[in-house]
Amino acid sequence: MSDLPRTMTLVRTAVSASLDEVLAERRTALVGVGGAADLLDAATTLLSGGKRMRAVLAATGLALAVEDPAEREEVIAGPTAARLGAALELYQASALAHDDVIDAAETRRGLPAAHRAMASLHAGRGWRGSSSDFGSSAAILLGDLLLSAAGREAGSALAASGADPAARVAAREAFDAMTEEVAVGQFLDLRGEALPLPAPGEDATAAAALMRDQALEVVLRKSARYSVASPLLIGALLAGLSPASAEHAQLTRFGEEVGIAFQLRDDVLGVVGDPATTGKPAGDDLREGKRTVLLATVWGRTDEAGRGLLREVLTHRGAPAAQVSEAVELVRSCGALEDHEREIAAHVARARKALAALGEPASRPGASDVGGVRPSRATLDLLSDVAEALTTRSA
Repeated sequence: MSDLPRTMTLVRTAVSASLDEVLAERRTALVGVGGAADLLDAATTLLSGGKRMRAVLAATGLALAVEDPAEREEVIAGPTAARLGAALELYQASALAHDDVIDAAETRRGLPAAHRAMASLHAGRGWRGSSSDFGSSAAILLGDLLLSAAGREAGSALAASGADPAARVAAREAFDAMTEEVAVGQFLDLRGEALPLPAPGEDATAAAALMRDQALEVVLRKSARYSVASPLLIGALLAGLSPASAEHAQLTRFGEEVGIAFQLRDDVLGVVGDPATTGKPAGDDLREGKRTVLLATVWGRTDEAGRGLLREVLTHRGAPAAQVSEAVELVRSCGALEDHEREIAAHVARARKALAALGEPASRPGASDVGGVRPSRATLDLLSDVAEALTTRSA
């Protein structure tokens, strides 16, 4: 077993300090710009929460082949891991600011979403125009600012890492590919919500299967890789992992399978999660019209009356609370949650199979290792515990 809590503490402490430095630098750079402080205050609030798991994964990738405990801690809590983790956290905050505008979300981690907070700022100061429009526009610009900061910090982290030039190029390409793919995944999600739901009388089984395939495509591109696989691979590539190696292929498979299970768990929390823990109201995904894998399962399991209820809730944002509660109860009662849990377990099992393959000695001539050494036992144990933490979470 790994010491995941110790690793998370080391990474969070180092990354939080790095983020403080980034924000302080931006405040100094923009000190003479009237009003910029409001944007940076919003950035500070958005960056103050979160588990920093992407940063943990990036640090784990950096220490992929390191076995000695003292050396591992030095890498995991070191300046390269801290700055790379900060870049990932800045990027996530950018994505969250934009995502909450798209979803018209009210809250984020128990606090007003950025666009809601900016709308309140506008209203509180008695400024002209629509507070809601101002809030949405300001949150988009906040996301842009954070995206710019993420790119700058990623470049600085790689340049100062001392890694081989080829490793720096591979890591930067992976970072840029991640940001591009999330934009595509976000559009696919937006497009999916705009597509008409299956009509009454349409083959529910076939419709549910298509809905599930489309939802999984969004999961992979919008969430799974960016939440787990990409941070882990960016760190490992910077540590010298060859993109053409067998280890890279297995690590990718592990990260994608855990990432899918992570998002499928989020599907559950977005409908039946405890608001006191998730920071969002129960049924929030239904209220926002999200086309999730869980929804596809419910669609195939319920009857036409149930599908009619889902149509009403999913196509009318701001549906009455009683109607949303009825839809939540439908999710609970139709057996979809049990099916969904089995699917999560299947993805976790495939991830663990990939992890087991990573731990096997190279069995074929020319099989590649990381820097001439197989991934360490300490790394494999840590990744096993990370998989458990991400897929059994309650928030």
